[in-house]
Formats: sequence, C-alpha cells, structure tokens
Amino acid sequence: MKKTEEKTKKISITSPFSTKARKTERTAVAVLMHWMRNIIKDKGIELGMPDVETIGDDRKMPDAVIYESRKSQNILCVIEVKPPYYDVFNEKELKEPARKKATTRKAKYFAVTNFKRLIWYNTEKVNSIKPEEEQIVEKYLLSEIENLDNLEHTKYSESIKRELESFLLKLYNVYSGKESEPKLAVDEFLVFRLQEKINRLSVYYNRIIEDYCGKDPSFYSKIKRWFLEQNWSFTGQIEELEKVARQTAYLLVNKILFYNLLYAKRPQELDILKIDDGITRGSLLQKILQAYFEDALNIDYETIFTTDFIDNIAFPKEKEVVEEIKDLIKILNRYDFSTLGYDVIGKIFEKLIPFKERHNLGQYFTNSNVVDLILSFCLNHEDDILFDPSCGAGTFLVRAYQHKKLLNQRLSHEEILETLWGTDIAKFPAHLATINLAINDLGVDKNYPNILQEDFFTLLAGREGFEPEKWRKARAKTLGVDVREIYYPRWFDAIVGNPPYTRQEEISKISPDDAEYKNKLIEKALLDVNGERLASIGKRAGIYTYFFVHGTKFLKDKGFFGFIVSNSWLDVEYGKELQKFFLENYKIIAIIESKIERWFEEADINTCIVVLQKCRDEVERNENYVRFVYLKKPLEDFIPPAGDTWEMQVKRFQAVKEFKKTILAHINFYENEDFRIFPKKQKELWEEGYNIDEKMYAGEKWGKYIRAPEIFFKILKKGKDKFIPLKSIAEIRRGFTT
Repeated sequence: MKKTEEKTKKISITSPFSTKARKTERTAVAVLMHWMRNIIKDKGIELGMPDVETIGDDRKMPDAVIYESRKSQNILCVIEVKPPYYDVFNEKELKEPARKKATTRKAKYFAVTNFKRLIWYNTEKVNSIKPEEEQIVEKYLLSEIENLDNLEHTKYSESIKRELESFLLKLYNVYSGKESEPKLAVDEFLVFRLQEKINRLSVYYNRIIEDYCGKDPSFYSKIKRWFLEQNWSFTGQIEELEKVARQTAYLLVNKILFYNLLYAKRPQELDILKIDDGITRGSLLQKILQAYFEDALNIDYETIFTTDFIDNIAFPKEKEVVEEIKDLIKILNRYDFSTLGYDVIGKIFEKLIPFKERHNLGQYFTNSNVVDLILSFCLNHEDDILFDPSCGAGTFLVRAYQHKKLLNQRLSHEEILETLWGTDIAKFPAHLATINLAINDLGVDKNYPNILQEDFFTLLAGREGFEPEKWRKARAKTLGVDVREIYYPRWFDAIVGNPPYTRQEEISKISPDDAEYKNKLIEKALLDVNGERLASIGKRAGIYTYFFVHGTKFLKDKGFFGFIVSNSWLDVEYGKELQKFFLENYKIIAIIESKIERWFEEADINTCIVVLQKCRDEVERNENYVRFVYLKKPLEDFIPPAGDTWEMQVKRFQAVKEFKKTILAHINFYENEDFRIFPKKQKELWEEGYNIDEKMYAGEKWGKYIRAPEIFFKILKKGKDKFIPLKSIAEIRRGFTT
C-alpha cells in the first residue's frame, strides 16, 4: 500500500474558536427546549414548560429555566448549556454561572449540559460545599455528539430525547415527593468522572495522533511497530488510531490513580501529587509526573509505571491537553484514598473500562463463562501453580484467584499470588492484569502479582522445566522491599489462556521489518533444548498452535492445558500435526464447541475449548476417552451469573464443577436438547488418522465428531466395507484460497 493511501480521514472536531459553533449554540438550546416541552406535554408531566427567562436582578440570563408548575412563577431548575467541546464539569463556564443564577432565583436545582452529558445539581448542597458526589442528584449520558450541526440527526437526537425524558420524570417525582433524591456512591461517581476525563483526553489524542501520522513518517513507523507488539495488524484506518488514543488515555489515568492509592498507603515514602497552575507545557508536565512515578517505581509496580512509546503521546505541546491532565489530578486530590476503603478503590478499577469498550481496546477480556469452564478442568487444588502465557487483562488469573479462594478461604492474598503467573507481549494488557490481580486485596504490603511484559517465545525450558536458573530469573519488586530476583517455578500445574489467533505467515504483512526475527523465534518454539523438533507445523497455522507446543515444555506430567482457540485446526491440513502432537503427548480430555454462541467477538472466528492432560504413558493415553462436546445452548444456561455475594459465587462454582462432571461421565454417545457428547477412544483417533502405506500419522477431520449428525456415523458403520477414500482413486490437491 502506498503511503498516500495509508493516510486516514480527518476527525471532525468542533473548535472552541469556531464561529459557526458560536452561531448555532442558541439555536441548539431552542431545539433542546422544544424537545423538553414536547416530552412534558406528551408524557403529562406536571411541570412548567421550559423557557428562556428574561434577565433577572443579576442581569444574567439563564439558557433555560423550568418552573414548578404551569401556573407557577417559581423556578424549580435553572439550566446552563454549552457546546460539546466544553467539559460538562467546567466550573468557570458552566457550574459556577448556573449556581449563581439558581441561587439568585431561589431555584432548588440547576443542571448543566454540553449536549453529551447532563449533570443535575442540588443548589443548597452546592452552596454548602458538600462533597461533589453529594451535590449531584443524577447524571445523564445524552449522546456522543461533537458538532451541533448534527444535533437533529437521529443518531444523536433519539438518545438525547430519551435521556431528557428520564431527567424530567425524575425531576418531577423528586420535587413532588414521590421519590427521594438519588444518592451517588463514591465509586460510581468517581468512575464517571474518570471516564469523562478519558473521553476528553482521547478526543485530543486522536486528533494529535492523526496529525503526527500525516506529517511525520518516523512517527507513522513507530505506530505500525507498536501495533505489531500488540499482535494487531495495521492498515492506517481511523478506528486503529482511536484505539491508540484511548489506550494512551487509560494508561495515564491508571498511573495517576494508582499513584494516589500508593501515596495513601505510604505517605512517608511518597509526596502528594500536585501540579503548579502555571505549568502550560506538555514536556515539562511529563518530566514532573515522571519524577513522581519514578519515586513509585522505587517501591513497586513496574508494569504500571514504566513508560513506552505511547506514553509520550500523552504529553503533547497543546495547552488544552495539559489543562485536562492538571484538572484530572485536582479531581483525584479531592479524595482521601486512605479513608475510602480498599474494596471501594477495587471497584473503581474494575468499572473504569466499560464492558462495551473492552473489545475496542484489544480483546483482552475473555468471556468469564468460558474461563470458569476451562479452570474447572485445569485447576484442581489450591496449591496448583497456574500460568497464562498471553494473559491479556488477566481474566484467567483473576478467576483462578477466585477459584482458589473458594477452595480455601484461609489462603492469604500473598499465598494465592505466589501461585499465579502471567506474561503478555504488550504493555497495556500486562498493566491491566497487574492492577486486576492487585485489587483483590489492596491492604497488604507484599502485593505484586507475577505479571511480566514478555514475549512467551523468549522463555526457554530444558528437560527439567525452567532450567538452568538463568532462564527462570526475572526482576520484580514488592511493596517496602528492595529490588529482588524472582524465579519462575520449574514446572506449572496448569497452563490456560486465550492465545493470539494471528497466522505466522501474516507477520510479514503486519511488519516486514520484524518478520524474520519473529518467524525464527516462533520456529524455535517447535524445538526442544537439544534442537530436536517436537512438531512440524506449517506457517498457515495460527500462532496459538505454537503456544501449545512451546507451553508443553513448562508443564509438569499430569498437568493440565486449557485454551480457547480457533476451531479450524480440527479439519484443516496444518491441524494434522497438532493432532499428532496432542495424541503423542497428552490425554485429550475434551474439545468443546458451541452451536449458537461465539466466544470470540470477531465475526469471522469460530472457536473451541481444548482441554488436555500431559501424559507420558502411551497405554494410558490410548485408553483415554476424548469427549467431543457440542453445546446447543449458551453457557449461561449451564452456569449461573457471577455475583458479589458469597452464596452466588459458591452456586456458580458448584454449577461449573457439576457441568464438568456431566461431560466426563459419558463414555458412549449421548445427546439431549442441551448438548451432545461424542466420546472417542484416543487409540481409535490415532488409528483413523494413521496412513499404513506411508507409515505416518496423516490426520483426520475431527470436526465431524462435534457437528456431524448421528445418522452420518450409522451410515459409515453399515457401509464400512463399501466406502473407499477419495484419495485412493484420485489425486487431491489444495485449491485456490479466496
């Protein structure tokens, strides 16, 4: 692709200095009032009609007022409006003018909006300088509009009308005494504030990144390389640049938030994070913040506070971005994290990334039902040492933590962390995984999860696992303890995860510069410590197949392997080598596929769960029954939802275990309206795929045991002596890929 073709279209972001935006602001307020009037009339809400009040005693005219009733002249709520580029929490331009106007007019409430959000305040509580979350009655997410010229487009107008209706109904019900004023929980409100700040920073970063890509070829190359490090392809599309922008914002917010937590815990070792109001340059702000973070690094959490390429994007020369970051720091300085409680802080981190955005940030979050099902097979004792070689945001490790806690409530946070290990090639997921594990108990000192930002294929193993010692060594720090060297366990009891689905041959398309190095590294994964080949897998195979082979070197005998991967290996040419590798090294416990739900969000990827148990005994492997499972209902029909209460957690844990037992109970074909189980002896699978003439395992299509109807096997059985393989009468060649 030519460089000119890689440039993306410009993002349409209204400038605060745009003449057009200023001209349309009053018109937009009129549209807003028109919608509110129609809602009050159509829904029969007994409020006065919204209007533009004439200038009052303060000679200040509110954008809109709502009267207590149709006949009353008493103002119930003052509304102040600004265009979308304003921060809805802007004190100077929105909140303070609205407060003054509401106070002068003795209005019980006031609201501020930028057409994206609406914040409803209690005037008395604001005047009493109550904590911000107590001042706010409710908040409403109106839209994601950026340009007021688009206000009446259905994409924005429908959601705005819907939220305005909720606001007006709640306003009336609270005023009339039918409902009490809602109370915002501290964690809910702080998450909302932080998400708003992330949204605003992302808009700025997105514009800056696009501008840099168009002007600086070296920056464009760095972006491409960064995408490779995340195991993503890069085509220069606007959605890809948005992903970089949002990761940049999340990383910065997480760092500042986590620093505040550490300060609350160790005030004698850290300084309170403050930025002088006179700072206006991004480069200077970066140096000041990094100095704070360096102090934190002397205590803990390298995967959180270390910097990489995209961290530099967070501090551009644009003054607006500097002001946003300074405001973020001021917001967090209002809270005393030492009194909030670690459970509340944990919830803030959990909720910071909305569920709908997780996919956009890189698919780091695996379906928890899939995770718990895999863990039910692979995690069998509280002492089991578990490893996720592509841990993403740590979903497998976090759920394993919960499983261990359910197995033994007396286990300490530190004891559980010692048994959970994860690596990820990219910084952001490793960063998230560290936080997601740490927040399980923020009250302990030695709270450093074993998460390393590392390429799994650079880890080396010998015949005795991680040997010699230099292969096992890694640096880590714990709270209050100097730098120490930690060692990977020699063996793992279980390896679980959701590895990348990229094909090895696609690496050259993603980044030609790195292709040779990456290919050599991955090919090396197929060799043992003496250079002997463990498996022969073609480049058309997904990288997950190499994870299986390389992971085997670190798994103890009788240990379990549980992955969710593409199901293509069951029936394609390169899958035969993976089949052979499984049959020669493992008891294949179960292969599970769903008929009706996708466990991976990409529409073109069908997945299956693979559960293996390492076994050196050939006789034992041959006698093992492989359960091919086809689910006809979603997993949520078999597994109750996860909940916060102990009872719900136990109920879910037991249900998953029972479902596992049901799968393993069958040694004969079984089918009902919920699922189908086709047990097949491993010896029979080997014999079916073995080519006697060539004296080698040639592979077989295993997908039939999951998807083919029962009649298919009955016909094959009855016509056993009448059917012959097509390859015995014709030459079979691979066709063209389209």
